[in-house]
Amino acid sequence: MVWKNANDYAKAEETGRRALEIEAKDGWAVHAVVHVMEMQTRYDEGIEFLTSRENNWAPDNGFAFHNWWHLALYHLECCEHERALELYDTRVNPEATGMSMQILDASALLWRIQLRDIDTGDRWAQLADEWVKKAPDENGYYAFKDVHALMALLYAGRQQDAQRLQNDMEQTAQSDAGINGMMSREVGVPVARAFTAFTQGQYRDTVDELMRVRTSANRFGGSHAQRDMLSQTLIEAAVRSGQHDLARKLINERLAWKPHSPLAWNFKAKANRAADDIAGAKFAQGEVDKLLCKHKYKAA
Repeated sequence: MVWKNANDYAKAEETGRRALEIEAKDGWAVHAVVHVMEMQTRYDEGIEFLTSRENNWAPDNGFAFHNWWHLALYHLECCEHERALELYDTRVNPEATGMSMQILDASALLWRIQLRDIDTGDRWAQLADEWVKKAPDENGYYAFKDVHALMALLYAGRQQDAQRLQNDMEQTAQSDAGINGMMSREVGVPVARAFTAFTQGQYRDTVDELMRVRTSANRFGGSHAQRDMLSQTLIEAAVRSGQHDLARKLINERLAWKPHSPLAWNFKAKANRAADDIAGAKFAQGEVDKLLCKHKYKAA
């Protein structure tokens, strides 16, 4: 929807809701509205909007998995990890379908959950198996997809497959004069290196690579919601690597954009504690408690 892409969220929501008055089962109109709510940090409202209309947009809809993915993101922003995992298992990726976009969403959701140090069981292994099946025909043809495949391979411990994919991405970056070559050179390869470093505990390297693409990640494709995975990973890597000033700057930037995000406040509390800033940690915890009491959540 052009209004959403132009950041005219009021017009996008108005247009999406008008479309739903015409056809209540229009999953794409639902999708436009939930993107608006994501950008405006209206998470509770987004959860209610999706669940109250589930009987319209979910049944017999091949696109439903993606709207379920958005619902899971709302719950993650509210730090409701168990609900996000439940949606992963029952709605986003309940069975092997062979659909690239579905397992892409599954990888993106599982990565975000993994960032919170939540036990994901054998889910990465199952995802990696799906990506490996696609590797001979699809590696190196779409950088955005390649990065999501790499995430599963890395966390599943499929190092040879991960290295093969990275080699294909590097080859595309060097030899492809088209759009995907540009996407791979400017964003895909640095992100692949960053995610590889992150899974190996090399958090400073992760920060260095992701800082390179902060202002150009839009060339990579995907929506703001999809690319937010890069921002979350950058913040987490900055915290874990002890780059406290950078972490605070990134988190404050996020809070300016998402002032009512429980996840953003959780980042702030975690960063303050990591820096042994006791006064700051107490302040952040108090703000989290005040903001999140309706979610019955305590910052970890």
